[in-house]
Amino acid sequence: QVEASPKPHRGPSARSALSVHSLARVERHTAMLRCSLFRQLPQRALAQTKKKAKKGLQKKTAQAAEIRLAPHIPLELVKETRQFFNNTPRFRALLELVFSPREPQDTEEDRAEYEVARAEFETLAEKARQAYSAHEQRAETRMWRAIRQLPEDLHDEAVASKPESVPEPLLFHARHRTEIFNNLSPDEQRKLQVFQNLMYVRYPHSEEKQRNPDRFWIPENQVVSRQKEAALQKRRIKGR
Repeated sequence: QVEASPKPHRGPSARSALSVHSLARVERHTAMLRCSLFRQLPQRALAQTKKKAKKGLQKKTAQAAEIRLAPHIPLELVKETRQFFNNTPRFRALLELVFSPREPQDTEEDRAEYEVARAEFETLAEKARQAYSAHEQRAETRMWRAIRQLPEDLHDEAVASKPESVPEPLLFHARHRTEIFNNLSPDEQRKLQVFQNLMYVRYPHSEEKQRNPDRFWIPENQVVSRQKEAALQKRRIKGR
């Protein structure tokens, strides 16, 4: 038989030593908690909830930055203009038509006759402009008079309504085009045709701009300056 080892006997002195040691540990911990260093430790921030994150995203999307627009003409709409000015014979003929000839063949009598005809034209043109201005003024006066005589319920509607464009058959150039063109001489008809061709070359996109005006505006940050465009074109030529 194996004898069991006797259990150690703790007397009153051992118990008092343990109690003193435990009390010392408790006082040490309480002192550490009372210290200002442990009281000033930073606390972790609470995790942001999904709802708050969604609200922040909604506010950012609602406050979108204002984009400034700049006028722009698409390149595909000025193709004929670029082809015309890149054609040397056509460009030279345009310069001869617009500017005075290098070797004029008219005489002093021709110049005097031209000045007399120009003075007569300016006089008739001024009379026509005055008559047209008076006609427009009378039409505007009659229009506002008719609006003022409308009933109260129709007055606000008439003022707030947008003006409608005049039908194409009622325009002056549409009604009297054939009559005016037939009364011109062959030389005058040729000059008129040349003028119309030049206007089309200069503004081939006028009808498209009336149909779709938003197409002629782009953000300012997408505008390419002429210097940058010329530099890009030189790079393309060198690459070839």
